[in-house]
Amino acid sequence: MPVAHVAHDVGASEAPRGAGALALCASTIFVSAFLLFLVQPLIARQILPWFGGSAAVWTLCLVFFQVVLLLGYFYADWLSRRPLRMQAVVHALLLLAACAMLPVIPDAAWKPTGQGDPSAGVLAVLAATIGLPYLAVCTTGPLVQSWVARLHAGDAPRQAKVYRLFALSNLAALAALVVYPFVLEPVFALRAQAVAWSVGFGLFAVLAIVSVVAVGKARPTQTGAEAVASAASPAPLSWSEQLLWLVLAALGTVALLAVSAFITQDIASVPMLWIVPLALYLLSFVLCFDSDFWYRRRLFWPAVVVLTPVMGWYLNTPQRSLPIAAAIGLYCAGLFAICMFANGELARARPGPARLTRFYLLLALGGAVGGIFAGVVAPHFFNGYWELPASLAAPGLIMLWLVRGRQQWVWFAFALAVVVGFAAFLRMDAVSVSNNVFHASVAALACFAAAYGAWRARSWAAGAGLAGALAAGAVAWLSIASVLEADNRTVLRVRNFYGALRVEQFGIPGGLTASRRLMHGVISHGEQLQGAVQRRLPSTYYGPKSGAGLALLTNRSQTQRVGVIGLGVGTLAAFGRSGDTYRFYEINPRVTEAARSHFTYLADSPATIEVAQGDARLLMQQELDAHGSQRLDAIVVDAFSGDAIPMHLMTREALALYRQHLLPTGVIAFHISNRHLLLAPVVKRLAEDAGMQALRVHFEPAPGNATLEHSSEYVLLTNDARFLQDAVVRERGEAIDDAGVKTWTDDHSNLLGALRWTVKP
Repeated sequence: MPVAHVAHDVGASEAPRGAGALALCASTIFVSAFLLFLVQPLIARQILPWFGGSAAVWTLCLVFFQVVLLLGYFYADWLSRRPLRMQAVVHALLLLAACAMLPVIPDAAWKPTGQGDPSAGVLAVLAATIGLPYLAVCTTGPLVQSWVARLHAGDAPRQAKVYRLFALSNLAALAALVVYPFVLEPVFALRAQAVAWSVGFGLFAVLAIVSVVAVGKARPTQTGAEAVASAASPAPLSWSEQLLWLVLAALGTVALLAVSAFITQDIASVPMLWIVPLALYLLSFVLCFDSDFWYRRRLFWPAVVVLTPVMGWYLNTPQRSLPIAAAIGLYCAGLFAICMFANGELARARPGPARLTRFYLLLALGGAVGGIFAGVVAPHFFNGYWELPASLAAPGLIMLWLVRGRQQWVWFAFALAVVVGFAAFLRMDAVSVSNNVFHASVAALACFAAAYGAWRARSWAAGAGLAGALAAGAVAWLSIASVLEADNRTVLRVRNFYGALRVEQFGIPGGLTASRRLMHGVISHGEQLQGAVQRRLPSTYYGPKSGAGLALLTNRSQTQRVGVIGLGVGTLAAFGRSGDTYRFYEINPRVTEAARSHFTYLADSPATIEVAQGDARLLMQQELDAHGSQRLDAIVVDAFSGDAIPMHLMTREALALYRQHLLPTGVIAFHISNRHLLLAPVVKRLAEDAGMQALRVHFEPAPGNATLEHSSEYVLLTNDARFLQDAVVRERGEAIDDAGVKTWTDDHSNLLGALRWTVKP
């Protein structure tokens, strides 16, 4: 959507000066929205290594951005009601103050000391580095749109088109979303990105100041009826209107975050898969606020009614019964339908331009409430992703509310009776019917209820409202049934900032073939047999013939000190002997609790077991500063099997830290088993940069092995000639081609370049 085209469609004045002012305003909005979405990953990537690279850092960044966005919209709402001259002066002062904070490069003085909770430190460095510039860019969209509305004061048709500029801002955000991971991050270092963003902010500040001056000059002088009409106070907003805006805005945000978390953790751990849901979310804004053509109730209401129960069904099936591509497609289509519904209804309910900034303020408030609920409240209070079924059930209830004037209480009672009847039918153990027959009966009754309601009310919308209520009831029923009749394999289900964990039991507890597995989404963090002898055997990716086993067993000294980054269920403790010390670093306290309470590797090991809670890199740096080198015989870095790759653990600076804790004859084993990332060349390049030798060790277990060993891939780094000359190492070690790979540093890494474009089976 070209800027000039938008300016023309919004309704350029016949005077060239008015057309120029509109083009300037449209350009300012586009640049501000582009910068707004560009700076979020940029600043987060800069401070990530300082605070451990955990999910909590990203969550705190998200909360900070949402709160500042809300403050910015409060500011825009307040300032838009002031005289234009005053707006120009105040906003120019804000822009100049923001320019004084450039470039957006965090000062090293803000690096944490490692004492206490880092939350306050994260928020402080964000406020000091990006606070005012971010506030300035997030205020611009609604404020400049209010200037355009002033430019067309007295011209209602042209004023009404001002919301197309909101679609333009979301198009710019969508462009930034694509540009950062595919263009900027692979090519430019973080410092260069920050400098480029700061230059862009300077351009934006000039555009914003020139825009308000141009609007002031081009604004027509009003006389007579036009002046009276523009001066008239708009009708007051009802609480129900404002509450609807708030709820719809929150719904889109919660659905986005919940679906993103589900498809990246419970369906497929594909790096950057979160881009797809966010792109669909932004696209829905672009379409709904571009024109009334794109959002059609007759299309998207049925889509929501059909897709949400299917998503609820798949969400609560113990065994995922759809191929990965189909499951991702289902949830992306469902998310797009929900976002089109939420944003389409917002576009239908938007007020006149006089209430534009209040409308955007409530949108920001709803987004902040939804984001805090899904990103902060839910991880603390839920033991699973229960915000997802909530976001699937909410659209149907909102549909019922929107058509409440067309309903009669008898049809509400009828719908309630149908839902209660479904539940009663399910609980009748004596009824012997297949699931397919039951679901077909439920669907037929729901269709009949909706059709009958539409016929009685003489309105398809009335039937759609009933259908929405029934769809919401189906999602709620499926979720509650799943909780009450949980899969009997699950013996533990917990959740925190780092995600949702579950421990699964296979076989009769204590039996020779029984086992337990720790899962994080679709990623296994270890499995243990439960027989008295079998439980002491290393399994999954850590068997004796794996790369880790090779590093720990070859040229073994009389006693060993081993550092392990990533605890899992503590499998590597099985290699420990009396006199050995195994020190595990684990950032997620829930993983530590599960490893101690549901698995016995740590308790069974004759070695001295230490578990350090926190980010490995921060803790190892603190230990180095306080006590010097730990003189480790081996370090196993086991943090790269999922989608949330902690890249700060695989950089030049990280490897330099590991080497300071390593004996000259020590070995560093990077566990890089990953279906979606080809990390061996990255580690080989790091080794060459540090002057170390690197070899790849791949292990494929025999079919039906009794020790639950999995295929695994490691890269071993060392300068120990004895280790490299060992017969087993020479036989199993493979050369690695790192052509075209650049060394990853804290300032530059390229996750996109490491993607496997053909998924590894």
